[in-house]
Amino acid sequence: MTKSICLITFFLILSIGQAQEIDTLLSKKVDLQEVVVTATLTKRNLGNIPAQVALIKAKEIENFPVNNIDDLLKTTANVYVNRSWGIFSKNSSVTMRGLESSARTLVLVDGVPKNKIAGGSVNWHNINPDQVERIEIIKGPASSLYGNNAMGGVINIITKKSEEKLEGSFKTFYGTYNSFGESMQLSGSAIKLEKGFYWNVNDFYRQGDGYVFEAPAYLDATDIKTALNEYGGGFKTGYQFNKTNSLEIVYNYYNEKRGAGRKVFLDDGSFDSYLTNELKSIYTGKIGKADVKAIVYYNLENYYAQKESFNDYSEYKLLDSYANRSDQGFWATYSNSFFRKNYLTMGVELKMGDVNGSEIYRTSPDEIYFQSKMDIFGLFVQDEVDLIGKTLQLIAGVRMDFIRFYDGYQSIVNPTKVTGFQESFEERFVPNNWQAMSPKIAFQYAVNRNSKLYVSASKGYMPPTLKDLSQTGKITKGFRLANPNLKPETLTNYELGFSKLIADKLNVNGAVYYTIGKDFNYMMGTGDSIDTGGSSLKPLLLTENVAQVGIFGAEISFNYHLNDHFSVQTNYAFNNSTITDFKSSDLNPEKDLTGKYMVETSPHLFYAGMNYKSSFFDANLNCNYVDEQWFDDENTIKIDAYFVANLRISKTLKKHYKFYVDIQNLFDNAFIDRKGQVSPGRFITAGFQYSFINNFN
Repeated sequence: MTKSICLITFFLILSIGQAQEIDTLLSKKVDLQEVVVTATLTKRNLGNIPAQVALIKAKEIENFPVNNIDDLLKTTANVYVNRSWGIFSKNSSVTMRGLESSARTLVLVDGVPKNKIAGGSVNWHNINPDQVERIEIIKGPASSLYGNNAMGGVINIITKKSEEKLEGSFKTFYGTYNSFGESMQLSGSAIKLEKGFYWNVNDFYRQGDGYVFEAPAYLDATDIKTALNEYGGGFKTGYQFNKTNSLEIVYNYYNEKRGAGRKVFLDDGSFDSYLTNELKSIYTGKIGKADVKAIVYYNLENYYAQKESFNDYSEYKLLDSYANRSDQGFWATYSNSFFRKNYLTMGVELKMGDVNGSEIYRTSPDEIYFQSKMDIFGLFVQDEVDLIGKTLQLIAGVRMDFIRFYDGYQSIVNPTKVTGFQESFEERFVPNNWQAMSPKIAFQYAVNRNSKLYVSASKGYMPPTLKDLSQTGKITKGFRLANPNLKPETLTNYELGFSKLIADKLNVNGAVYYTIGKDFNYMMGTGDSIDTGGSSLKPLLLTENVAQVGIFGAEISFNYHLNDHFSVQTNYAFNNSTITDFKSSDLNPEKDLTGKYMVETSPHLFYAGMNYKSSFFDANLNCNYVDEQWFDDENTIKIDAYFVANLRISKTLKKHYKFYVDIQNLFDNAFIDRKGQVSPGRFITAGFQYSFINNFN
């Protein structure tokens, strides 16, 4: 039924477009000359990259019904966004091309990694959508340039830089579940004769009462609404020395508190809170004819959670959980044309990450302390060669990474059955080192000015997480054992793709690919169990490199610009993600998942969207269909497919004042997520924005 609704919506959009196809002299062309930098670290036209590349520009962001920046990624083929609680979600998982785990997709902001080395996760909440200029999305392994986390692809979020003497905006909104907030930004440029300062200051705030996400059949007296309170801000300042050289410093601050939907005795109940500080410096310039770029960054996230609950015997449990995670690094590239038909890029990167945390029980004497660190050092080189003018081009590169895990430590003090440990102990984990080589080669053939074919082969990798390497303890599924002997996952992708521009209005992109993943991490039961104070024993679990996966996939995108008033975008992706070989484990030799589908990967993803612009109002209508997916490794439980439609209607008055209404989940299609909890349903927001530009003329 949901498939039919989505297809009907799509064909309705197309029919409206045909009805409005009147003779016009203002035909809006599809622009394939847009320049992107993420795919090759050099400036290349969008239509001249041998890969599937998507670009989301500022105007699209402004006209889209977006509450969080990851909402925009749903418009891109083969990108799956799991944010089932809307703005009240504790986190969002963004994956690509049939791969589970957000750690397998690299997310950058102005070239700086957002994935934490400790676990690979990304906090999407502390990215202010109003500060985003564009988003560049590269699909397929990109470890030859970016190293770890880039197995599925790369998302680079590029923030705004003012070119006006003074400009600013203020936005406020109110919505469902008593949700309200504001955002403000003020920026300017004093650049004269290609030299001078530019700056930006910004803030945002949001809160809401939330809703009860527990399914009605499972409600009890401890279930409450998921409240939200978050605020952040920052500044950007830079100096342009001349036309080609600039230095920029950015600082961002963010504080959030999200209710976990449970309250027993304490006023705040269970909740999660994050305090984040980010500092980065970016130099861009030229040395002679060479392009150079250098980035230095430091991110610190302080996490605290208060957790209270009753166990199966109605015994009260109260826990304070702390974790400090830091990430810092350095990135530098040097690009130059050493010969007439080639352009060589060389680079170096150093990433360092650590976690230091504890779990302190207030209703029992249990105390758990843990820490660990990981460093990643990478060297890479890439060559872009014109083999036959602009007709046949080659891009080839390789990166070598050296990964070091060290200072892994855990101690348990005064344990009881609450934590599952039998006695006090401390353990220092043996350090480990790995190497990973990630090559890539791609050819692009220009059939003519508007039609291009490409073929590529590339390899990616991802190291094990610090949690799997060095944290033993109770989790929802059982009792996890640390495994410091894990090694990195690797992935090889073979791809054939094309792009076609038709009559300057319709752009069609597509690809088919086959991906082979080796040494994938899987958490498995050891066959033993442990008593952790519940009504049943908890299974002992261990993560091992036991799986080889195969993904056969295809994607296709259509972008149709009818005229200045109307455009349509639609895409479809298919992924058959299976475990092709499952190595037997010494701890559980009977377990075999060969032939099973990977969990939390939907075989079919579909998107359709329409933009309409007139002197009376602007509108965006879009829909997503996400196919069913398996919940468990054994493929016994399925998560149902769902369909969601969204709408934004806005009106601008006198260029400065904008009013808008967003309706997310237009048809109020409540669905159950992979945790068995209910989505928020229809979510309506009404907002007002004032903006100005002053050039002091």
